[in-house]
Amino acid sequence: MMKSYLLLALPFLLLACQPSPPANEATTTPETATPPEVEVPAADRFEAEIVAFEQADRQGDTLRSGVLFTGSSSIRMWKSLREDMTGFRVLNRGFGGATIPEVLRYSDRYLFVHQPQVIVFYCGENDIAEGASPEQVYGRFKVFAELVAERLPDTKLLYLSMKPSPERWAMWDQFQRGDQLIRAYINDYPQIDYLSTAKTMLDEEGSVKADIFIEDGLHLNAKGYAAWTAQIRPLLTKYLE
Repeated sequence: MMKSYLLLALPFLLLACQPSPPANEATTTPETATPPEVEVPAADRFEAEIVAFEQADRQGDTLRSGVLFTGSSSIRMWKSLREDMTGFRVLNRGFGGATIPEVLRYSDRYLFVHQPQVIVFYCGENDIAEGASPEQVYGRFKVFAELVAERLPDTKLLYLSMKPSPERWAMWDQFQRGDQLIRAYINDYPQIDYLSTAKTMLDEEGSVKADIFIEDGLHLNAKGYAAWTAQIRPLLTKYLE
């Protein structure tokens, strides 16, 4: 009887004896942070917006040059984008409260039907807000960047870093961690640039500016978008000259 108990317990004893991974095993290098796969979103929660994009494209609202802005609601709600980017041909293709997997899911339908010279990309903070780790966000962005390089090899990609905000201030450390990994990756690819949105969104003490957001404390107001405009326009001039 005792022998039988020992045989049954043996797998658990062996498992318990396995050495624990060292505390520093998870490094800060982008290579070790990449998840093996990017999960597919379970629901078509933004299908109606993608259909609206397709209808607009069929009516001639397409780009064969110029600048395509895409990503989540911080792009979608930029209602003054065309005016702010006067002098550049721009198209706003932000949708919903998108995550990067959703951008990937719909990219053939709304993104790669265009041939922009520049893609301005803001997405990732919703991923973290919905439970993704900074390492997962980095891996998702890497998949997106590689897809753009494959499908639009001559297109410049400008990544806007995840923004600080009053509503998601508790997530700021995670946003920064994800952006550190993304920035390290971008440094190896001259076709991709990194823009720090935080430079114009934090005060001298490192606190988020409250007067650049609408009432929800998450999305930008006109003053907030004016700050982004001042950062982005010089880069577009450089890319398109």
